[in-house]
Amino acid sequence: MNKIPLFDLKRQHQLLKVQILKSWGKILDVSSFTNGEETKEFEQKYAKICDTKYALGVHSGTDSLIIALKAANLKSGDEVITTPCTFTATSDAIIHVGAKPVFADVQPNTGNIDPKEITKKITPKTKAILLVHLYGVPCDMNEIMYIAKKNRILVIEDASHGHGSLYNNKRVGSFGLAGCFSLYPSKTLGALGNAGIIISNNKKFIRMARMYADHGVESVETKYDHLVSGFNKLIDNIQSATLLHKLPNLELIIKRKLEIAERYNEAFQKNGKSGMIWPKNTVPSIYVYSYQTKNRKKDTELFEKLGISTGIYYPTPLHLQPSMDFLNYKKGDFPSAERFFNQTLSLPIFAELTNEEVEKIVNAISKIR
Repeated sequence: MNKIPLFDLKRQHQLLKVQILKSWGKILDVSSFTNGEETKEFEQKYAKICDTKYALGVHSGTDSLIIALKAANLKSGDEVITTPCTFTATSDAIIHVGAKPVFADVQPNTGNIDPKEITKKITPKTKAILLVHLYGVPCDMNEIMYIAKKNRILVIEDASHGHGSLYNNKRVGSFGLAGCFSLYPSKTLGALGNAGIIISNNKKFIRMARMYADHGVESVETKYDHLVSGFNKLIDNIQSATLLHKLPNLELIIKRKLEIAERYNEAFQKNGKSGMIWPKNTVPSIYVYSYQTKNRKKDTELFEKLGISTGIYYPTPLHLQPSMDFLNYKKGDFPSAERFFNQTLSLPIFAELTNEEVEKIVNAISKIR
């Protein structure tokens, strides 16, 4: 029997292949590769899904963060409080705009930034909080927004794991000044290559973000007037066309992945263990199913023996990465983050998993000792 993969994008893409290739052919025929109708339509539809007024498609999730921070006027000498429990793109973006990442420890059960730890890190130089909805589980947005408002700090959400996630029936990405999403192929909503998108309800912010993403140009009519020093980071129409075909299935994908996650949780509970945890006032869009185990090596070997792939997202918290040495953090500075990443293990979860595959994984969970 074939091994169950952690992800299998081939299954998803086979269902959409004819439609996607047809839309690509149309773009080739008219040779409109940038700033086209496909991109405008995708931006409008994604903004609507997120219950925001505006959206801006860009080249990648990393670019969405850099451009959002630039448009929010973050600069050298500013401090941005963020989480060590995430992919390096989050802190890299802060560094690339000249600001300083200031890490705060995380909640032990979710791996999300802890609001109580945020308050300890605020200084006169703090200009923003860049939070991450880890694995698609929303952060404690009520507390974070209260802290931000009280201290007059901007909030930017890295929602790259949380397309469609709900906190108190409100979409993640719509709480702060901006929500930033990766559309990398493996994400719940993924392009066929690198892509990203920024959402916001602030017209002035989106205007600035669009200029930074397009060499400082404000409109097609003034394409040789450069109002700020920007980048070449707008999304391509080829990717927008692909994403337009995937958007109608987004809610079904979220629902299916949540159903699978709940089946795994039930299996863990029956086995007297904890599965993946999310707060009751949230409906997560599960990016990866990750649970905590003190026997990761043993669990990994068990799943491997039973023909089930596993993964680690992510093995090392950011404050211990060599690229962050200049910040002078050391082991033990963020014990919850270190413990969380030392104990995390992810199981296969994608919408196209068959019921038989899900049951096989459920049965494997029951064998964990």
